[in-house]
Amino acid sequence: MTPHTIAIVTPTLLLRPFRRGDAVRFAAAVRESAASVGRWMPWPRADYTPQMALAWFADCATQWRAETAHAFGIFSRDGRELLGGAGLNRIDAQHRSANLGYWVRHTREGQGIATQAARALLDFGFDTLQLARIEIVTAQGNAASAAVARKAGATLECIARNRLIVGGQPVTARVYACVAPVPAPRLARPGRGVRRAPTPARVVLRALRPDDARTFLAAARSSRALHHPWLHAPQTPQQFRALLARAAQPDQHTHLVCLRDSGAAVGVINLSNIVRGAFASAYLSYYVFAGHERQGLMREALHAAVRHAFGTLRLHRLEANIQPGNAASRTLVRACGFTLEGFSPRYLKIGGRWRDHERWALLADA
Repeated sequence: MTPHTIAIVTPTLLLRPFRRGDAVRFAAAVRESAASVGRWMPWPRADYTPQMALAWFADCATQWRAETAHAFGIFSRDGRELLGGAGLNRIDAQHRSANLGYWVRHTREGQGIATQAARALLDFGFDTLQLARIEIVTAQGNAASAAVARKAGATLECIARNRLIVGGQPVTARVYACVAPVPAPRLARPGRGVRRAPTPARVVLRALRPDDARTFLAAARSSRALHHPWLHAPQTPQQFRALLARAAQPDQHTHLVCLRDSGAAVGVINLSNIVRGAFASAYLSYYVFAGHERQGLMREALHAAVRHAFGTLRLHRLEANIQPGNAASRTLVRACGFTLEGFSPRYLKIGGRWRDHERWALLADA
C-alpha cells in the first residue's frame, strides 16, 4: 500500500498523506499551535519552518513504506485548508495493534474535527490494515484529547503511571482502546480445530481524483460489455468531470476501489443522496471494472463501504436499487447482509429507459 493511493473522505474532511506542497501551510499551522498543541506534544515550535516540515514528510513516507506508521494530514473536504494531523503509529504487525494520535490547529479547535478524523482512522485501521486493537493514550489533564477518544467510541481501560513524557517529565496517562469485531473462527480443514489467520484486505477505498481520468476512462470503456445493460459508467472526459463534480457535493461520497498492493482501479462505490437528521440514510451504487469481477474484490470493498457509512458517517440505513435481472448485483448485496424490502416499477431511468428495480436495504446495528 503506497501513500498516493490513499485518501479518506468524511462529511466535512479530507484525510490524506502529506505532500511536498503542504510544507508551507503545515509549518504555519504548527507555529500557530505551538502553545496549545505544544503543551502536550514535544515537536510544535514557534520557529517551525517549511524545511522542518519537509523532513517530517520524508520520515512519514519512510514509515509508510515500512508499514510501521501511517500519518495523514487533516484538510477541509475541498482540500484547501490544512486543519491538523492524525495517524496510526507504533503499528505492531504480529499483534495487529497500533496507537492513534491526532492534533488540530489552534484556530480550529473545539469544532469536532479531531473526532471525525479519529473515527475515520479507526475505520481505516480495522478495515484496511486489519488491526485488532487501536489505543489512544492521553496525558492526564488533557481533557480535550480524552473527550475525542470517548466520542470516537474508545473505552477507558486503565490509568498508567509514567506512561508519557510531557515537558520532559514522565506523567500519568489514560489508556483508551477500540477493538475490532471478532469474526467467527474458521477451521483449516474439516474436523481440525486450527484457526486461520485473518485474510489481509486486498482492496482499499479512496476518493476519486482528477488525475484518475485516463485510467478510469480506459477501464470504463473496456467494461462496456460487462456493464450492459445495467449501467453506463462515464466514457468521456466530460462525463468523468461531471462525476468528479458530483463527488464534490456534500451529499455524495464517491470511492475508487483500488488493489491495495498495486493501486490498480478495481471499481467504484458511491454513497449518494446522503440525508442526515432523523433519516440518516444514503443510496448505495457500485460497479466493477472488467478483469476484476468474480474474485470477491467488490464484496470486500462493499463491506468496507458499509462500515464507513455506519461508522464514520454515522448513518442508519443504506438502500441499493437493483434491476430484477442483475443476478450478480443481487448476490453481492445479499452476501453483505442486505434484505429485499420491495419492488418499484419504472423506478430509475437508465440508458434512456425507465427501469424496474428491487429495493434492498441494510440497517446499522441498534
